[in-house]
Amino acid sequence: MSYIQDAIVPDDIPPPVLQPIPYPPAGQPFLENNIHYFNLGMLTIICPHYHALHFDCEKLTSSRVNYPKFGMCCLQGQIQLPPLQSLTGILYNYLTRNDYFSREFHNNIWQYNAAFAMTLVGVKINNSVTRQSGPYCFKIQGELDHLTGALLPHGDQTPIYAQIYILDTAEQLNVRKANNHNLDPVVMDNLQPMLLDNHPYIGHYHYAYEIIREKPIEEQEEITIRLHVNLQQDQRTHNLPTAEEIAVIIPENGIYHALDNRDVVLQARGERLEHISQNSLLYAALHYVLLFPKRENGWYLRILICGAQLREQGENAKQKDGEKQAHSQVVSDTCYYAYYLHVRDGPQPPLFYGGRLFQ
Repeated sequence: MSYIQDAIVPDDIPPPVLQPIPYPPAGQPFLENNIHYFNLGMLTIICPHYHALHFDCEKLTSSRVNYPKFGMCCLQGQIQLPPLQSLTGILYNYLTRNDYFSREFHNNIWQYNAAFAMTLVGVKINNSVTRQSGPYCFKIQGELDHLTGALLPHGDQTPIYAQIYILDTAEQLNVRKANNHNLDPVVMDNLQPMLLDNHPYIGHYHYAYEIIREKPIEEQEEITIRLHVNLQQDQRTHNLPTAEEIAVIIPENGIYHALDNRDVVLQARGERLEHISQNSLLYAALHYVLLFPKRENGWYLRILICGAQLREQGENAKQKDGEKQAHSQVVSDTCYYAYYLHVRDGPQPPLFYGGRLFQ
């Protein structure tokens, strides 16, 4: 028989010292004093040209103490565009208040906009991201296109998008409610008359439908109509075309030639969807009806910077005193949207209240 004797450890020997194992930053406990703040200051520096608000750190190096210069908002005064119209009425209330109907509107603003849009978005959504928990995220695969369909539904299909606008007012509302069971009927009741009274392009769809209806039945299937933008006004005024300058045109003998990339093509019937060029100034207003509910048009290729003269397409630069004249300069799409995305004092346009629709 063996005996196991307990080891006797003297009291004067200290225990071994364990070296701490460093944790990676993600595994360390959160401490408020570990936060490093970077303060941009106040958004109070005003561009001297068209009054966009900036942070002080956005100034160009050529700025003076009493004369700040900025390039992002208007290229130092080279870009001048008409202001977007401010909100009034029921849409303003829904976008700015915090009552039940306003929260319902904001939570479903994408669907409310689609219910009243005249065109649809052709896109493949990545649902692996959009259906996850956490902050809202809209992720797509491939290109994002705006499409328009026929003015009349195919067969017994329910009218959608612009097809709804050729119905009478009461039937329009009934169809929209039937297509969107989860949306609040009170909000729908209020939005429809607001858009019918303000959006300028709804009448163009009515007029196009009336033209088609007057044609013989055998011609209605083949006829193509286009919404054409007339850009004959003085380009030096820096004004965008208004709704009165959008013409409804039928090509001769029903044959469509020389498609202008600013035009929107409409057909009476058919299942084919027509692509709307991003160069069309109608591109945004026909789909984002809740962001552009009035007479706002979008970017197009022939918006001049201040002081520029537009050359005829394909014309070579003329010679003067042995030197080339300056090339005509137009506002790019990037500069166009940068101009409008800068905040200015006063009432703000619907863009800045759009929430998920603005993302």
